Amino acid sequence: MRVLILAGIAPSTIFSHVPLGTALHNAGHQVMMTASLDDLVPTIAGVGLSAVRVTDPGVSPREIIARDKRLLRVPEDPIEREQQSGHWYARIEASTLDALVAFTDDWRPDVIIGGMASYAAPLLAKRLGVPYVRHAWDIHDPRLLDLGATEELQAELAELGLDALPEPDLMIDITPPSLRPPIAQAVQMMRWIPGNTQRCLEPWMYTRGADTRIGVTIGTGVATYNQYDFLQGIVENVSALDAEVVVPVADDALPVLQERLKNVRAGWVPLDVVAPTCDVLVHQSGGSTMMTALSCGVPQVLIPDPNLFRANEMARRIVEAGAGLVLTPEEATSDVIAKTCQEIVANPGYAAAARGLAREIAALPLPSEVVRRVEWLVHEASAGSSA
Repeated sequence: MRVLILAGIAPSTIFSHVPLGTALHNAGHQVMMTASLDDLVPTIAGVGLSAVRVTDPGVSPREIIARDKRLLRVPEDPIEREQQSGHWYARIEASTLDALVAFTDDWRPDVIIGGMASYAAPLLAKRLGVPYVRHAWDIHDPRLLDLGATEELQAELAELGLDALPEPDLMIDITPPSLRPPIAQAVQMMRWIPGNTQRCLEPWMYTRGADTRIGVTIGTGVATYNQYDFLQGIVENVSALDAEVVVPVADDALPVLQERLKNVRAGWVPLDVVAPTCDVLVHQSGGSTMMTALSCGVPQVLIPDPNLFRANEMARRIVEAGAGLVLTPEEATSDVIAKTCQEIVANPGYAAAARGLAREIAALPLPSEVVRRVEWLVHEASAGSSA
């Protein structure tokens, strides 16, 4: 079986496809993966999967969007912005279609797997007449994104005789069952497993001392956006609680942090390695970071951007489940973050709720089991086409 995975526009979305992609490969199938940005080709190769280039080197998402002035509008309303994001994702994905068609002329897949915003996947699958599998990246509900993408892709859909995006032949969901909406579509559940890039480990990354350990990650833009003062304030305030602080951070920020914070544990740490050693994980509500904490049973302090509807919705569901607390960026001063971490550590209910969600995730079907469902889907499609 030939499997083509369209993995999206970020390292985290690539990592989300690694468990199933690897399981398909280990089951003896040929697996190819693409990304919507050329810079991500090394990331795909770095996680051990075959990468295919379908974008122009050096072209950024901003440049693709800037080709159409209509797409330059950034709504202030979070819901409108979420729908506009669907337009952005769809236009970026549409820019890869010609290259994808050329690739599949040479290497025809039997099934196409696409992430939640990989809108080229259903279009390509429809064109080729092969099954389309949609693969969730996190606990985000994509309905507003889909609405924007459908509006954006009307010309591409019309070429296929469609007026809406094709429904997937199989939907893979990784949301813990208790966090799923009461009314939700039928899906194939799958256990979420981290798939991020690894490195040679140092002992502090996978062990902890006697003190409380708090992980703080505020994304990869510490150096780019000069967030050293903010991060230093968090670390110093949390350290005052007799807690050890670990800071997963990009390599470009490490020299300055090491100069400012002599005793902090910082570096490019695989999050799935360090998260299980933490009592609390503080982060900015990224889907992959959120899922890592959930799968490890670690309570979270979430600081979502108020303009990002999906980040706030995901954070709300975790808070409602009792597995974390939310702070707005205005509230998230370094001393408030420290006090919020202290509240979570002092109240065992947060850890209990987080462990309960982790047990739900662990009980879901493994990627190796979902492989059998994908195989059967392709078998049924093949039998139908030959009948």
